Amino acid sequence: MSSINTELQTKSESNGHLSDEPLGQKTNAIRWLQKQVMRKSAALQREFPTQQGWETFRARMRADLRRVIGMPDFAPLGDSLIRATLDVGDDVVLERVDVHVDEDYAIPSFVFRPKASPAQPMPAVVWNPGWPEDKWKPAYQAFAVRMARQGHVVLIPDHAPFGETSDFENKADRGMTLFMGMGDVIGISQLAMRAAETMRCGEYLRSRTDINPARVAVAGLCQGGQDTWLSAALDDGFCAAAPICSATTFTIHMTEMASYMANSDSSPFPFGILNVCDVEHLHGAIAPRPLLVRANLPDEWWPASGFTQVETFTRDIYRLYDAEDRIDFRAEVHEHNLTGPFADALEQFLLRHV
Repeated sequence: MSSINTELQTKSESNGHLSDEPLGQKTNAIRWLQKQVMRKSAALQREFPTQQGWETFRARMRADLRRVIGMPDFAPLGDSLIRATLDVGDDVVLERVDVHVDEDYAIPSFVFRPKASPAQPMPAVVWNPGWPEDKWKPAYQAFAVRMARQGHVVLIPDHAPFGETSDFENKADRGMTLFMGMGDVIGISQLAMRAAETMRCGEYLRSRTDINPARVAVAGLCQGGQDTWLSAALDDGFCAAAPICSATTFTIHMTEMASYMANSDSSPFPFGILNVCDVEHLHGAIAPRPLLVRANLPDEWWPASGFTQVETFTRDIYRLYDAEDRIDFRAEVHEHNLTGPFADALEQFLLRHV
């Protein structure tokens, strides 16, 4: 028996098949699942001739989505602790804030604000880091300082299990495995958890007396972009949204990127979401609020084919509100980061709409 195993192991290729045998059930299972994805996707409603018809769908989608992806029920917002206040140059202050969630749970965050006392309550934005990043990324802090110098408040949270939210040395491996496993057994997806944290950060900003509660936006990059379009789709308290490097559909992810997903984590893809909606519906749900969307080309994580589908659907929904002038979609050659033209576009968007 051992000689047979040795021979099979020697002849096997990296995909687990012998070089001269046809593909077996292992590969066919992926193909079968992809077909189920396409069937679920095809069954979703995408034609909405009237605003009333869309809003009826959106209300049902929001209710079903909270249940299917497992949005957590947080305790009411309590007192949030400002741990420290630091000067950033002569004109910006950095507050280290623990945004209250529960007695055992706070969201460690950086809040950048102008040092001078404002004449009136300020506009603000929650900036969501990508996976597996946190509030310490230099590009994010540089942008926050840039906006604070123009009178805006920028909150950058650590989403669980990254940054200060856990003690794991390898947060993207052990931390994510434990975090997702615990969420799975109680029915809370990682995407729902991050969206709920984003919404709590928005609630905290709106509770501050130095911030105008009607002028709190949300933005983010990569998985932080997912946090952005999901939280904005569910929470009308965000006056504007700017997801960057995150506009493709779940359907495209599962059909064009099965090989990538097989070697990555499944955290951005909550159980059963295609029974309710796809990404384009969530972008549409932000209407008629201002929306900025940017995609970098090429992007191995977010294919351009999905970007086009999201843009087309979203424009159709905004047209129902006669609000096409409030959306700005663009895909361009750039790095997967909040730098250069992406940072410039976000700055101008926030100054104009928030």
